[in-house]
Formats: sequence, structure tokens, C-alpha cells
Amino acid sequence: MNILKGNLRVLVISHSAIQPTYHKKFQEISKYHDISLRVIVPEEWFENYQKLYFSQLDFGENLSFYPAKVAFPGYGSRFFFPKGIVKHFKEFKPDIIHLEEEPWSLCALQTIILRAIFCPKSKLIFRTSLSIPVKLKFNFLVSLIEKLTFKKADFAFILSKQAGDILIQKGYHKGMRISPNGVDTQIFKKMDVKEFKQDLGINENDFVIGYVGRLMKMKGLDTLLKAFSMLNKGAPQPRLLILGSGEYKEEMLSLASNLGIADNLTLIDAVPAEDVPKYINCMDVLVLPSITTPGWVEFFGRVLVEAMVCQIPVIGSNSGEIPNVIGDAGFIFQEGNEEDLKDKLSLLITNPQLRQSLAMKGFERANSLYTWESIAKDTYDIYQSLTG
Repeated sequence: MNILKGNLRVLVISHSAIQPTYHKKFQEISKYHDISLRVIVPEEWFENYQKLYFSQLDFGENLSFYPAKVAFPGYGSRFFFPKGIVKHFKEFKPDIIHLEEEPWSLCALQTIILRAIFCPKSKLIFRTSLSIPVKLKFNFLVSLIEKLTFKKADFAFILSKQAGDILIQKGYHKGMRISPNGVDTQIFKKMDVKEFKQDLGINENDFVIGYVGRLMKMKGLDTLLKAFSMLNKGAPQPRLLILGSGEYKEEMLSLASNLGIADNLTLIDAVPAEDVPKYINCMDVLVLPSITTPGWVEFFGRVLVEAMVCQIPVIGSNSGEIPNVIGDAGFIFQEGNEEDLKDKLSLLITNPQLRQSLAMKGFERANSLYTWESIAKDTYDIYQSLTG
């Protein structure tokens, strides 16, 4: 491991940081040379029907990652580290503990206990993405952990304004700032995929309508399939490219067959995050058709931002945070309304100038709001305010 040289010691705990696309955030923070940054990550994790493993890399003198074994990998509110992290509290003695986990999680409880024992003067930050009230399992225990976290925390990063409103409703009244999901513009960018499209069996003149994400009912894939089946099958020929895995796969394929569009559908199982950009670049438009359910809403829709920096126009439903992410840089349709989605797809298919205009708007919006560089700057500013 590297010997860290910065004056401000920050200990980050984040299961998301197991993915290479999240490393960029901490690399950007570590460019502020007065910081020593340690990031505790799981050795392995299960997400989006894929098993993920941490790959150790050299990140420079101010940043080190420490993979550790976790119990219940893949369960964001239930996982914790059974061993291997005490030394970071005891020996590193951070000035700030940046917990990128929900305030009711077992990992939050573990962090609070270790902080109290080994570094009680450390400032504590937690992060939440919850945008609707949800009743969780073991609600009594969850509520106790959450109240304890609220009491001990000094600051909260929130994924959206809605997430902040929920924190206030639950009794958190300290400092907070919106900190959205970011995108690594070195990985997600416009690229030439002509040969790759041929490998996928997509013709050069096809109009490719894409989706990237979990194959689940709540993601609104039936709305997308029905809207696609209603499109005029003229020139350019519409084609549907879906990238992802999940429990809705067989039902989705059955629906595609019943709608008579199976021959126009290319389905690819989930791939590592760093391979996603080449699939997005095969698309002429990316659609996120999520549907709100009693216990779920689209908290952010990171794939929208990933498409925007690849200069691909986007269409999203009005579920949750999607309209706020897209802004005026794409189209919004009424969730579950295949007619509305069909009309907006048809408009883009027949209007290449509009596609180009939205692609440029999306690119500019994503680069101004959702790059890891800008998010790292905001994070660093909070670190300074808490210790200044």
C-alpha cells in the first residue's frame, strides 16, 4: 500500500467503489494534495446479476483502496465488514469518515461503533439515495440505527432534493448537499462503433432504440416493447437493443414474440461497466421507461448521464428523479404510456436535426453537472468546511 502524505485524513467506506467507473471520483478528490484518502471497499459484491471483484491498482500517493471481506455482499442495507477494517479507525485516525451508505444500514451502525471506540473526534458524513418513503424489513432495528446515525453525523450527501426532503421528514436537521451520481468521461464518450454494430448484427442504416439496465417489471420494459411495436417499419428501420439481465427476461421475450417484434430485438446479457459505452454508442436514442411502484421509484437513472456524455439523445419517463436528470436536454413521457413514448420516438426517428440538437444539449448538461471532477470539487469543499 502507498504511504499517504496529505494533512487531512479521510476514510471512505463505499461498496459502490468496487466498480472501476466509481474509482474516478476518488482519484479526482485525491488531486487536492492536502488530503490522504483511504477507501474501504468489498473484496467482492453482487449487483445487477453480476459478481464483481475489486482489482487493485496504483492510484497515486494520496489515495489507497483497501478491499475487505463483507458479510451479505449485494445487500446494501444488510452488509458489514466482519474483519479487516478496525486498523483504519485505530491507526489512521481519520479527520473525516465519509460513509457512502444509507444511514439505516448495518455498515452505518458498524462505522458509528468503531468511530466511538477509536476516533470519536472524527467528523461523520453519510450518503442517502432514498427518494420515496419505504418501509424496510426489521423496521424497528432500522429506525434505531437511522436515529443513531442522524445524532452522530455531521453532514449528509443526498442524491436528490427528494432524498433531502425525506431526511427532514425523518428528523435529520443538520447540513446536507445534493451529490448526484457521476460519470467517468474517460470511459463514457463518443466512439466509432461501426464494426462493433456489424458484429451485433445491426445494419448501418437501422435506427437503434436502446435500453441499458436491469430487466425488471418496474423498469417499464413492457411500455418500451409496446411503443416499439407501434412504430412505422419504414426507412430507417427501427431496431431495439437491450443490454441487461434480470428476472423479467423470459416474460419480456415472450411479450416481444407476441407483439411480432422478436426479429427486431437484440438482447445482450449484462456486461462489465467499462464495456457499456460501446453498446450505448450503437444507439440512436436511449430510453429509460421506469414505472413508479408503491415501494420503488427511479432514484436517479445514471445510464441517462452515461448516454448524454456519449452524445446519444435520451428519452425518460416521468418516474422519480428522471425529469430532473434530463432537464431540457431530452424528452419526458408519461410513465406507462406507450402512445406517448411512441410519439416521441417517431419524432426523433424522422428528425435528425432534432436528434443532433438534443445530443449536444445532453452532452453539455452532463459535463456541467455530472462529471466526477465537478462532484469531487463539491465533496472537497464540504471536507474543508467541516474541518476548517
